[in-house]
Amino acid sequence: MKRRGIWKLGLGIGCGFALLVAVGVFGVANWYSGRINQEYKQVRDSEKALLAATERDQGFRPPSGGIPAVERIEVFLAVREDLGPWLETMGIAITKMAADRERQRDGGVKDLARLVNTGSDLMPIFAGFWTARNEVLLTHEVGPGEYAYIYRLVYHTWLNFGRPESPAKDYPAAALTEALEPYRTRLTEAFDADVHPVELIFQMDSQ
Repeated sequence: MKRRGIWKLGLGIGCGFALLVAVGVFGVANWYSGRINQEYKQVRDSEKALLAATERDQGFRPPSGGIPAVERIEVFLAVREDLGPWLETMGIAITKMAADRERQRDGGVKDLARLVNTGSDLMPIFAGFWTARNEVLLTHEVGPGEYAYIYRLVYHTWLNFGRPESPAKDYPAAALTEALEPYRTRLTEAFDADVHPVELIFQMDSQ
């Protein structure tokens, strides 16, 4: 887990909560797919290109037994490592937002206004991250559905990072560990608790 390490996961989730509050102020539909500035047009265009090139993914179904083939795990890991610089940039910006929010906390309307302003400063960084993510996925020929499935399987179910969405009992534990254990260190290092809340936001989810 970059920069902070596993022992700071709890703090990262706290920052993630602050981020989700800021996101909630705007509404995903407004600041992702509804904004018309150049940064968000690039996000939309990059996702359209990704979907067009991975049409098979629009009907993505988990592999038999629920565990991806080794080559798909390796491709997923390549995507995560290519996103490393952006995860670093996003993590720093989000942590700063959370720190600013704590320093500025005084309650009421003023506190809300400051949170909105701080969140607004992050919007171009979010747009850059999502565009980069979509372009990396396109390069590796990984569609959004497959990417989200493996992400949740690795980080929620197996490593129990963030908020688990699929209980581990849904998968054969021994087979899951056998498939992922050789990559544990690299998968862990490619996770950022602060960025986690916005990792899997796609325009298609808000339509």
